[in-house]
Amino acid sequence: MRVFSVFNLAAVLALLLVGCASAPQSGGGSSSGGPLGRGLSGVPSFVNDAYLNASEDVLIGIGTYKIGNDMSKMGTGKTFGETRARADISRQLQTIVKDMTVDYTATSEIDPEAALSFQETITQNLSKSTLRGARTIKMDTDGNGLLWVVMEYSKSAAAVDVDQAVNAARLAVPAAAAFNALTRMDTAFAKEAGGGPVPVVEE
Repeated sequence: MRVFSVFNLAAVLALLLVGCASAPQSGGGSSSGGPLGRGLSGVPSFVNDAYLNASEDVLIGIGTYKIGNDMSKMGTGKTFGETRARADISRQLQTIVKDMTVDYTATSEIDPEAALSFQETITQNLSKSTLRGARTIKMDTDGNGLLWVVMEYSKSAAAVDVDQAVNAARLAVPAAAAFNALTRMDTAFAKEAGGGPVPVVEE
């Protein structure tokens, strides 16, 4: 991973601090806190609690794996569950990128085909990101033998991932040279604050 300058890192953190200040607040605490200040539907209570208690400055990913009553599958389940939770976070980042490029296209003179190529290149670059800083904050099984894994990934790390992907994409699509990811991240995160991870149950 390319090492960013202190200036770029400071810019990322500054944008994210603004994002935290501007995002809708719900009072915090274990009963009403979390990234969105509300719960998720269709998940066990322990997953919902982990989601609600997560910090405002992280993205949450949820992954599942069916282990049934065979506890010997716990290790395998953890590996697959974490992989799927990372994929959930990656999908959220790709949605953010899509919104960012759509907004950019609407306010610039870039050709629509070039804009689409730019977006696709960013998405491809993001798909290669390993999200190494993601960490598991909750892992447990429900009554149906389904292992649930909840992971968090800091928005500052996510901003760096997106910025790296954008920098590489600008080389492939010179028409998008004016696109500055860091200046758009705060707006993008705030816009996505009304969503949330959608867990996909897979065996």
